[in-house]
Formats: sequence, C-alpha cells, structure tokens
Amino acid sequence: MCLGYFASTPSKGALVQHPTGTGKTGIMAVTGCLRAVEGPVLIICPSAALADQLTREVGSEFWRKVKAPTEWKPEMVFQLLPKDIGAAADRITSRAPAERVVVITTVQALQQIHATPTRYARLVGLFASVLFDEGHREPAPAWARAVRGLKAPTILFSATPFRNDIKLFDIDLDHVAFLSFHDAVDRHLIRNITIDPTPLPSSVQEFAGAVIARRDQAIADGSLPPNAKVIVRANSADGVRDLFDAFKAKLGNRHDGILGVHNRFKLEGDTGAQLRPDVPNDLAARPERFLIHQFMLTEGIDDPSCTMLALFEPFSTERQLVQQFGRLTRHPTPGTVQAPALVVTTMPDEVARMWGGFLSFDRICMENGGKPPLHAGKEVLEKLVEALPAVDYVDGRFRTRVELDGDFTDELRVPRSALVFELGDGFDMDAFQGEIEERLYEMDRIEAGNGGIDDGACRFHLSLALTQSRFLAETLFLSPSLEATIYSKSGSHLYFYDSGGLFLDEVKGLKRRASAAQMRSLLAEGADNRITQLHLKNTDLGPAALRSRSQTARSLARAGVFMGEHLNVVTRATGLVDGTRRAVAFTSSRVREGEGAQASPADFHTWAAQVDTELHAAKPAADLFGRFALPIAAPPITVPANILIDIDDVSEGVRDAAGAPVEFDTNDVCQDIVPDPTGPEDFKFRFSLKINGKSNPVWIKWDKLKQKYWLRSEELSKFKIVGSPRTSLTNRLNQRQPFRILPQNLDAIYAFGQFYSIDLKLAAAGGTGALVLDLLTDVAGLTARTTEKGNLSAPATHWPADSVFDYIDRALTPGAPTTPLGPTFPLLICDDIGQEAADFICVDKGSGSNQPRIVLIAAKGKKPAKGDTGVSASDLYDVCGQVAKNLAYLKADTQALPGSLEKWDKDWKLNGGEVPRMRQGTTAQAFRTAFTAARANPAATREMWMILGGAILSKKAAKREFARATPKAHVLQFHHLLLSTYSTCQSVGVNLRIFCVP
Repeated sequence: MCLGYFASTPSKGALVQHPTGTGKTGIMAVTGCLRAVEGPVLIICPSAALADQLTREVGSEFWRKVKAPTEWKPEMVFQLLPKDIGAAADRITSRAPAERVVVITTVQALQQIHATPTRYARLVGLFASVLFDEGHREPAPAWARAVRGLKAPTILFSATPFRNDIKLFDIDLDHVAFLSFHDAVDRHLIRNITIDPTPLPSSVQEFAGAVIARRDQAIADGSLPPNAKVIVRANSADGVRDLFDAFKAKLGNRHDGILGVHNRFKLEGDTGAQLRPDVPNDLAARPERFLIHQFMLTEGIDDPSCTMLALFEPFSTERQLVQQFGRLTRHPTPGTVQAPALVVTTMPDEVARMWGGFLSFDRICMENGGKPPLHAGKEVLEKLVEALPAVDYVDGRFRTRVELDGDFTDELRVPRSALVFELGDGFDMDAFQGEIEERLYEMDRIEAGNGGIDDGACRFHLSLALTQSRFLAETLFLSPSLEATIYSKSGSHLYFYDSGGLFLDEVKGLKRRASAAQMRSLLAEGADNRITQLHLKNTDLGPAALRSRSQTARSLARAGVFMGEHLNVVTRATGLVDGTRRAVAFTSSRVREGEGAQASPADFHTWAAQVDTELHAAKPAADLFGRFALPIAAPPITVPANILIDIDDVSEGVRDAAGAPVEFDTNDVCQDIVPDPTGPEDFKFRFSLKINGKSNPVWIKWDKLKQKYWLRSEELSKFKIVGSPRTSLTNRLNQRQPFRILPQNLDAIYAFGQFYSIDLKLAAAGGTGALVLDLLTDVAGLTARTTEKGNLSAPATHWPADSVFDYIDRALTPGAPTTPLGPTFPLLICDDIGQEAADFICVDKGSGSNQPRIVLIAAKGKKPAKGDTGVSASDLYDVCGQVAKNLAYLKADTQALPGSLEKWDKDWKLNGGEVPRMRQGTTAQAFRTAFTAARANPAATREMWMILGGAILSKKAAKREFARATPKAHVLQFHHLLLSTYSTCQSVGVNLRIFCVP
C-alpha cells in the first residue's frame, strides 16, 4: 500500500493501522529506505525516546535483526533538532546524488521550528516523503498544521486511528493498510490480553503485596514465564515514588528488583533498586522485574518479558490504555502460541470497559473493510435540511426551508457582541479567514455557508456543530446546532463573535486582546452616561477574602461605597451610554449592546466601526472606576512570584476522563511560583494545583505578545468541560484568566488578565499599612504562650501555662490582677471543638453607662522555629478563615449559636485533658439568652478578636517589614490578608482586634 500510495501522486495522506508489536517500525524502516531513493524522508514521532529508538533501528538495528545486506540500509540517518536546522538543511541539500537520507525528529521539535517562519521555510519542499508515527497520542491541530505545511505526501502510522487523526491529517480512506488486533492475535503475531476481574487493594502497601503475590501465582501455574516483568502504573511522580518504596519493602530480600522512572526524578540508587529520570536503553537486559512509571513506559519498549501490567491508578483515556497494553502484546516468537498477558488493577470493571471500547472499534474497522468509521458531517447537515418541511409556521411567522447554497448576507442575524483584538503588523484578512475555516474543521463544525461585505472587511460563516449528548454514558447521539461566526476589521482592531466559543488567541496576526484600560473608555464619563451594574473580583490573596460581588443600582456612582473597594477589580460593567445599554467585560475584552441576535452583517460591521471610533477617541472612563484597582501597563519585570487561582470561577462543569466531577483542593490554590528550567519550551516557572487529591504541575510564562500570563499543563488538559469536550481545564484557565499573580518586583498585581496598580507603600502615613498596624495590640505576656491549647492529659481547672487558652481565661476573668486584653467579662465560655462559633465567646450585658459587649475570639499559638519572620500569611490563613466564617454569628438577624443547648455545661475534652467550658456564668441556657439579648441590642459593641501567641506575629516585625521600600512577597500577602479580613468584618459592622507579641 505504501509504495502504491506514493506512486498515485496523492493530495491527501495515507494510513497504516496496525496493532502495537506487529512491525510498524520495520514498515517505516523499509518504506523510508525505498522512498529515500526519490528524495530525503522525514520520520516524525512523539517523543525523544522514540526518536532515539527509531534512529538506532533505521540506522542499523532493524537491518541487523532481519539479517539484511549492508547495502539495504540508508547511507545517512540522523536526528533533526531545532537548534541545528540550518546545518541539517545544508547537510541534506549537499548530499551525494545516490545518497539515501532519512531524518528523524519529534513532533515537539517540528512545532518549535514551525513557530519560526524563517526556520520552517528551510524544511518546506525539502522532503520527498513524511512518515508520521503518532504513538497513540491524541493528535493536536498544531501537529497537523506543522506536518501539512511541509508539502510532502504523508503516511500516518497508528494502532488507534480515531476520528481526529483521520480528520486532522486529511487521510484518504482509499489508501489504508489495516491489520486488526483480533486478526493479529489469531495469527499469533502478538499476545492477547486477560484482565483479572478481582480488584486489587487501593492502599499502596497492600497493592504492592497483592501484585507480587499475583505474579508469583501466575508463574507457578505456568500462565506467565519465570522471567515475567510487571509494569506498574501510578498517576504522578509522588505515586511512582510511593509505589517504589512499597514494592521495595514488600520484596525484602528477594532479588526481583524494582525500577522507578519519572522525568522529575534524579538518579538515585543502584541497579536492582533504582529511581531514575529516563528509561535505560538496556531495559530488556536489566534485572529489575517490577517497572514503575506514570507515562514513560507506554512507548518505545520492545521487551517481550513485559507480560503483566498492574494499574494502581487508571489512565484518563482509552487511547493511553491501548498504548500501555501494547507494551504487553510483544510476541517473543511470532507464529507460535503464547499465553495472554495479564492485567491486574484496582478498578477492573472500568479497565475492562475501556478495553472493550477499543475491541469494539477494532471489530467495526474489520466490518468496515479495514477503514475507521466516521460520521459524515456534511451528509448529516444535508439530510437534516432535507427532513425539514418546505414551509412551516414557527415563532409567529411562515418560514421557508434554508438553502445551504444560498446567500446569507441579508438572512443572518447576530448579536451586537464582540471580542476586541489588537491586530499585528501585516494582518491579512484572507489568511485569517483560512485560519477560521481550519479551526471550524478542527472543532467538527461543518461549514454551511459564508460570505462577506465591504470588500471583505466584514466576513461571516454559518456552521453545523454535532455534539455528543451529555445524557448518554456510552452510546452515541449527536445533537446538531447551527452556529454563527462573524468578524469585522476596523482600524487596528478586529471585532469577533462566534456563538460556539471558538478560541482565537493563538491565531497568527492577532496581537492581543484589547486591554482593560482601553475597554474602560467604552463606558466613559458623561452627563448622559451612567453605570448601573458592576461585577467585582477581589485581588486579595487570602482564603478569607470575599472573592466576588455584584452591585446594581440606577446609578452606582451615587450609591454607597464599601470597605476595601481599592482591592477589587471591575471584571464586568453595564451602563447606559447615550441612552444605549452597553456591557463591557474587561477580563475577556468583550463589548455587547442590546439583547438577542438582531444585527445583520451590515449592522454588525457598522456597529463595530462605531465602537472602534470610541476606542481610538479614548475618552476618560467613568469616574466610578477610580474607586477600584486601576489597570496599568505590564511592569518591566514580569517574573511571577505567587499565584492565587479563583477555583470558584473555573471548577463548574469540570470532568475527568471518565466524565465524573472533580474535586479541587481549595487549600492549594494560593502558592509560590518556583523557577524550573526543565519546563517545556519557554515555560520555566512552575506551581501545582491539587485535584482529586493529586498535585498536578502547571507551567507558567509571561507572553509578551498577548500581554498575559499563560499556563501549560498536560495533566490539567486531561480534564474537560461539560458541554464543550474540546475545551480543557487549561484552556479555560487561559481564556478566563481567573488568577491573581504577584510579580517578582511586587510593583503591581496581575488579576484576571490585566496588571493593576495597588497600594504597595505600606509605610505611607494614613495608608493601608498604617491601618493594618493599628489593628495590632502588642501584649508582652503572649510571648511565652507558644501553644494554642497546651498538652493537657488529665482533668484540670485551667489549661497549661504555655497555652494561649490559659492566657485568655485568666486575663478576661473578673478579678484578674492585670487586664492586658482590656476590661474583663462577667460571662465567658470556651466553645472550642465540635460545632463552634469561636474558641472563646465573651458577653457583657452592660449596666449603667457601660454598653453591652460581645466578643468572639480565635486563638492560635506557635513555637519559635528557624526561619520565622514574625510576619507570616501562611500562619494566619486558618485563623483569618475562622474569623470570616463565624462573622455571621455576630449579625443581629442571624442564626443561633451552634452546638447543643447543654454543650457549655459540660467539660472541654481533648486527648484525656478536661477543663470546664463555663469559665464565667451559671448555665449554658442563661449564657445563650444573654448572648442573644446583647446581640440584638443596637447599642452593643460587636468584635472579633485574634489572640496570637508565640512566634505567629510580632508587631515590631510587622512595623519593620512595612517600613521597607519594597516589601517582601509574604509581607504583602500578610498585609492583604489582614486588610481583607478587616474589610469583611467592617462590612457587617463588626470591629476587628488583633493581640500579638511585641
């Protein structure tokens, strides 16, 4: 087939669909060598490990294995690297006339070269043939563009050619070489697979023991050979290490050996019990029998001894599972009968379901004459239209059936809504239209029609989208929808609307989205203009912060202010501009006027020109915006230092590969960003995001062209969005930009896609730094109180003397010799543990000239440790969260205090220690009555106290750090955290006081 394909002067690609282990490498080697007579051949594979293997195989090893004459192998075989593109091109063009050249590269290298047009141009037209081994990877549109741009006939080699492969690589189904998995097994070319239905334990130690026992049993009964190797799969680097330790412990003095591989490891240990960052070339000859990995042992391993797979954690896609199974199917002596490979797992039913899906696909390919099944989108569209009546009465009018080949210029209606992009130099509308058509194709949207007006300055597309129903778990049902795309070029901007959510930020020619500062001018100050609605997000980095709020009024400029406005970013605003309702989304650079789809292409084009005129006029934005964090240009140094992700903004509808909802760890969303030179391409900084209990590395960079921070994560890209299965969690994060970043120089804050100026001068008189310092009251007696509750192991009348609890108890009890915390309280209880409103609750009903007082106290202590600064946001996260959570109990109209009615009549108990909860007062019921009466009294003083002992917070240290010309990152976090907590308290009329060490 391969040679016949090349002889046919093809315009599309061809496909070799063979199961793993049936000789695709040999087919590539022979085909490449024969085609090299016509001109240089490029072989592309998905990883550096495979590139090394192919270089060895095509250069010598394959020919040695088949005992071929020396003259059969090509004269020149080498790897192509991005840095060597010039030398490689010269080497190819200067070859001898009869010299056969085969070049090996990775798809990542080709993409890097493709990103630089001048370098990529050296490759265009250089190769006579391209062989692409996709290695079970999910193909990306960028791969296809980089390969198709070489303008050479291409053969795709795949064991799992699903719809995206055929579509993206434009495969001609008349040129397919097919060998089914079933046929390959029947002909004894590969092993079959058996999945043990018994689930393995889910704990690491028990799992390791069960796998070892199952292997021993299979060897004993003859179903596995004595030298059987077990591939063990975890879902993270930490998981690989944990399994390595567990197997090592369970094996004890046995000599089976363990090898753990992950690209984040360093070489550790000797052969037989080793962790390493790569797969050793001599893996087949090594003594280890248990090979533990995440993804590194799913390709490039040709060791027939690998006959057992143990899945501690499953793969996210069936494609990955098939790839892993391919490591087990290698036949040591093709043509002879071999026992099937064995798969054991913690989730056998799920694995069997995934494998069964592939076997069904393989069977359908057989029934389809060796061709992968596809749904013909254009045919679905035509039949859908044919099924409609010629005329029907719908929505109050008679409507004639649409004609797909008709002119939609007057028929199309779209909203006056657009994303606003700045255009780069040399933007070409024809090239952009081509990009749009390609992306519609990539998203399975079948173009039904297109058109343009004003000599092509405004263009539109109608397309049919077929989306899998979210109500069906396994079976196929595609729901059709007609989508509209329209874009208008006006001045230096492009105004773009797409009803299907087309993502364009990476399209060449688009410079960046319009900045928030530019977009604010669309809601300008004016006598006839007013802002009626604001959506705000808090730039604060603390977990206690109120993350977002919305305000609506006839005119918000005349409405009241709220505490902490300067920390909030306006993400979306709506108002009246010259009598027209307009909404502007600053984070996405979207402007919208009116309601519904009412504009014709001509109306849309005219409206875009009007908006563009306003943008270029750059009128001063509404004065109201000045009360909030102001957008600024990117600072000179954009190295990221810390990030807080607004999980609430991205978590809705996120699903794992099995379609199940995922759980985000909200304690993991704010963290430092660390430099890591091992990141992909120019992503050299990293943080992590914990989902379903697993930490997922996320790489981040500042994109100068887009003027945005950009994220990359293979792990997050496995999570998809309900209703938009081609949108990954990484896509959503990049699109919405729902994170706050402090750059290294701490001279601004980045929030929701824009840098903002905030008050970082903490030493300024009367500024927010002074406000925070005024909240602090230094108390010398707290220095020695280095624990919160002490270590009490028996009943007592008081808590231990080193505890903050004991200090509060003694300082607030009437008759105390000193009152460092202020006046004492006649009613005092300990509410700690269980359903609690505070650690301590204090009530003074008031008498005479004394006003009623209520105080909820949150306490914390910490022993001094090396590296303590006396100013730490991390030490305050939980106590600030406790304050914010329990504020509701101080509102006059809120719920009753939690817990049972008799809770405070009993003892406080912990680890054997017991202390009466009622410190001052008579009964729990009397205390509740007094608390409720005081809370309802309008004259009552309501306060939240933090009492912090030991090394948590020092007022002197806070003053010292605030006085720095450039505060440190953790100090800024501390400042924002306390300022936000104070603002939250003030919003419900509660005072905040913080007692700490001097």
